[in-house]
Amino acid sequence: MSKITLMCRVATTFLKDGGIDEPAQRKFLQRFVDANLGVYLGSGGQGEGHTLSKDELRAVYTIGVDVCKGKVPVFANPPEQYTAKSNIEHMQLAVDCGVEAVNLYAIAGWHSMRPTELELQVYYDTILTAIKSPIALAAQPLVGYTIKPSMIAQLCNKYPQVVTVNLTGVSEAYFLQVKDLIKRPIRFDVPITSSMHTLMLGATGLLGTEANIIPKTYRSYIDLYEKGNLIEANKVYAQIRRYIDYTAPWNPGPIRWIKMAMKVLNLPGGEGGIREPYQMPATEELNRFRDGLLKLNIPEINELALAAGLKLPPSG
Repeated sequence: MSKITLMCRVATTFLKDGGIDEPAQRKFLQRFVDANLGVYLGSGGQGEGHTLSKDELRAVYTIGVDVCKGKVPVFANPPEQYTAKSNIEHMQLAVDCGVEAVNLYAIAGWHSMRPTELELQVYYDTILTAIKSPIALAAQPLVGYTIKPSMIAQLCNKYPQVVTVNLTGVSEAYFLQVKDLIKRPIRFDVPITSSMHTLMLGATGLLGTEANIIPKTYRSYIDLYEKGNLIEANKVYAQIRRYIDYTAPWNPGPIRWIKMAMKVLNLPGGEGGIREPYQMPATEELNRFRDGLLKLNIPEINELALAAGLKLPPSG
């Protein structure tokens, strides 16, 4: 069994009328079970969590737990909030649905909000005193600012329910500072970019948005790495890197290219599209996106394309 955990913030599938497409969501999640990747449900970005009502979040969590629990890690990633009270409500909803852990962001940085050290400490203490279930602590500057390594470490040392630290968007030096300050075993999840280096420095998990489309490629990368076959692992990493670079023009907001790829590759939920304020591009742009995607010559994408009835471009 892999010692390195793979996690993906998964997309939410919709019907054409905007409702949640439960059959498609089940099929979409099964792809992660088959590839042995854990899932984060209802993320604000990739899962369009900011567009979901609490009843819809409950449905997303319930479906995810039913499909994934006991097979792969199933975590919730409630959208970031302004207050401890609101965060507790959202986190408790996920806990009540049976997820194994809940992600905790810092105070949302809307309207240039930058909390003081005291405000952050009170915020975290209030939440972590109320929620005793396993928690993944997000250090990344998604909310508009970065939490000091010393505060992340202090929270991990004080609250045993913190089981994971998510380190997307921070430097290698930041990771090492946090790692050196934490006094107990804990999981460190890092992004795929430069991951071979950070894994060698002590990271124990990967977070990968691209795994929404290429989960088996991520699994292949880690399996090869753990076997010590670094030459082949680097070849697979290069495939993922090319995918990241190709989709970059549709960032920030990865749900754009995730839903575009789901549509052109005929993945479960692809026809349902995306929720406002996001908009799917016109057919001409989708076709250009599809053609460029196929030119990447990534085996898993080729497999999906053939299953969708698409013609692959000539190799070479």
